[in-house]
Amino acid sequence: MFCSWKTSPAAPCSCAYRLHSPVDELLNHLCSLGKGTLILRRPGLSLAKATRFGLHIRSRSHDWSVLHDAISGLETDLAPPQHAYLLREFPDQCPLFAMGPPGKPIEFTVRLDGHDWNSPAVRDMLARFGGVPLDCVESHRLGAGAWLDEWEQGKPPSPSCLDTMVHETSGALQACRLLEVEIRTSTQRSEVCFSPSFVDVEGSVLRIADRSRSHIVYADVNAAEFRLAPAGAHCLRLCHTA
Repeated sequence: MFCSWKTSPAAPCSCAYRLHSPVDELLNHLCSLGKGTLILRRPGLSLAKATRFGLHIRSRSHDWSVLHDAISGLETDLAPPQHAYLLREFPDQCPLFAMGPPGKPIEFTVRLDGHDWNSPAVRDMLARFGGVPLDCVESHRLGAGAWLDEWEQGKPPSPSCLDTMVHETSGALQACRLLEVEIRTSTQRSEVCFSPSFVDVEGSVLRIADRSRSHIVYADVNAAEFRLAPAGAHCLRLCHTA
């Protein structure tokens, strides 16, 4: 995410706003914005999924702090504090709705694919949810424009060991017919299931997608929490243990 070079680093940049409304109201507004790209990221594992959104409701009788959207499959825990933002993605000016823990980089983003930054929908969100502009330093720190595989990575294993890990893992993914992926952040959780048609490797990072590119997963096999395990006949489950 980048701001205009003409803008002072300490001045509001008009490309990042903090929204001030209850989390459930913000999430439920997504169902009126059409199809978007849901992105969840944690160190070593990221998911991008093309989806529509429904109403986020409390469906667990034993835990009323968790909201669930049956259409996108997103779960959100209201108990931990989280901040919400509306950001402008460069260079195509697409608006991004984003959330993350206070003082930390964003973990959850929705790319509002059917809208642009100057659209009535964006102006309505800023007015409805009390948008306050952030300075450029803050918008850079949020990291909403980071690539899916931009994580802080641990010390890599020896080249021979890494090659073996990557070769075995990518081979297993190419042979499986169905891949289940679970990703958890500090406040969100999502599970997806798709047939992996594309498996690419760069270093220790696997890039996995279905044929339509509706589901894209980036996973670091060198992450301590990385787990890929059988989940039935010709089915694998990818998750992080922590």
